[in-house]
Amino acid sequence: MATLTVDGVEVYYEQHGTGEEVLLVHGAAASGRWFGDLIPRLAAKYRVIVPDLRGLGRSQRVAPLARPQVWVEDLWRLLDELGLDRVHVSGVSLGSRIAGRLALDNPARVRTLTVDAPIVGLSSSGNASLNTVFTAVDPDSAQAREWRELHGDDWRDAVDFYAKTRSTADFQDFYTLRPRLSEITVPTLVCRGDLDDAIHPVDDAFIWHKQAPDTQLFIAPGLTQSSVMLERAEQFVIEFVAFQQRCAMDAAA
Repeated sequence: MATLTVDGVEVYYEQHGTGEEVLLVHGAAASGRWFGDLIPRLAAKYRVIVPDLRGLGRSQRVAPLARPQVWVEDLWRLLDELGLDRVHVSGVSLGSRIAGRLALDNPARVRTLTVDAPIVGLSSSGNASLNTVFTAVDPDSAQAREWRELHGDDWRDAVDFYAKTRSTADFQDFYTLRPRLSEITVPTLVCRGDLDDAIHPVDDAFIWHKQAPDTQLFIAPGLTQSSVMLERAEQFVIEFVAFQQRCAMDAAA
């Protein structure tokens, strides 16, 4: 575990394993703790880098972001600090939106892209669902207990920070990837469970697969919730490793 100071703000990250580097980007109002046993499974084959986005998890609490691109800039700074020119980037939910921005901004530094439970742009129903999730919190609920595990005793500050950050039009515009999917030329693995929901529509996975030029699609069967990483970590690693092998073979051909 370590921290990187970016413009006076401490950003927490961990590194596990050895091999080609994989940057894991967590989802909304979450932290790197969310990945659970996926990390050691991936670390058996890769060097896994797991940051907590600024304001969340074990990173320093800050005011709501004035510029949505700050999270992307933090991740580039982290990779620079670690001396990494190119990495595999993998993100879930909100992390898929951030990972997509990384691939758009500097594709030469992204070896491959993996998006799990991807969001290409929130619908009005999805946005309304999220507003309720982040603003109406029962402190005795399972969700509150999960947030305490992800962020610590000051979990309310972290969730409030995220709720205010995501509520701006600039934030939603910057992380709405659907109009630019055709520009993502990095080899991409798109993952999704087979159960639909308003926040992570199954259709978003198909849209990403259809519109980005170099993608492979994996839909996990068997009543799997939106995230394959969370629900089927072992299966995700199998698909991820096979995807990397195919990409290596394509590059060598």
